[in-house]
Amino acid sequence: MPPSAPDPAAAHPTAGARSTAAPSVASFGPQEAVLLVVLSLMWGLSFLFMEVALAELGPIWIVAGRTTVGGLVVLSILLLRRMPLPRGAGLWGRLAVLGLINNAAPWTMLAWAQQTLPSGLAGLLMAIVPTSTLVVASVVGLERITPRRLAGLLLALGGVGVIVADDIEQPGRVLAVGVVVLATVLYATGAVFAKSRVSGHAPPLALATGQVLTAAAFAVPVALIVEGPVAVTGLAGVTIASVLALGTFGTGLAFLAFYTLVARVGATNATLTTYLIPIVAVIAGAVVLDERLGPSALLGGVLILIGIWLAQRAPGPPRRRAAVAGADDRHTTS
Repeated sequence: MPPSAPDPAAAHPTAGARSTAAPSVASFGPQEAVLLVVLSLMWGLSFLFMEVALAELGPIWIVAGRTTVGGLVVLSILLLRRMPLPRGAGLWGRLAVLGLINNAAPWTMLAWAQQTLPSGLAGLLMAIVPTSTLVVASVVGLERITPRRLAGLLLALGGVGVIVADDIEQPGRVLAVGVVVLATVLYATGAVFAKSRVSGHAPPLALATGQVLTAAAFAVPVALIVEGPVAVTGLAGVTIASVLALGTFGTGLAFLAFYTLVARVGATNATLTTYLIPIVAVIAGAVVLDERLGPSALLGGVLILIGIWLAQRAPGPPRRRAAVAGADDRHTTS
């Protein structure tokens, strides 16, 4: 969550943060820095693409389109690399669960909320994915909440409260904010589920392919039933381009960039996207859509980012902290 997220996270990238493609490096070099920026752009611009596509498409069809295109992209990459798809009914069943709770459902909720909220504001709110993941991980015993982490969680929650404060008399906007926050909880649940039940059972790219394809298998029939058939030939070019961009960049190529980044700098360093994605979303919304976020929204966004920093930087067992940090990247998937 959207962003990603990786969520996607979003997103998404949560399925299998471990990668053996290349040894990790201790710090960013020029190539890794460029990759980080490109990945943040792909996920951050997803909010803009969704906003544009909403002019003609319903939320479920947007998700159906992005997962179908994204699934074909990662499948093509998988085949070009001559890697096999995941095997076994049990693993495909778990991937289906992950595709539902980590892609299809939260992306639909986010697109629905963006019918009411500006894209930049949605991007700011999705920044709480790491804190939501920490909460879910602590509930199931994978992490512990230290005083510093608690302060970070409360600060991030306070940031959401500040954002909502100006809209308290507009129930529709408050509900939309709540739906986005709930989407981050689904991302978090998917991150923990992926770490405990999916990661390591196949190469990360194969898991991502299965996850996105199963998400498409959920979204397409639901879109047909709930929103009805769509005449693609009747859609504006900008709408089609937005969905293709969502699928190709925000879903498909973002997976490849994420796994490459994790392999080079490690999952913890890759979480730096968490801080860049909201900035990209806000700037894109302002420049392209002339969105103007009020002081409360910007202040709330700053509080959320500071809260994330506190929660992620708190001391803890290195192995567990790295595991959750890797799961957090989804996100933001948007």
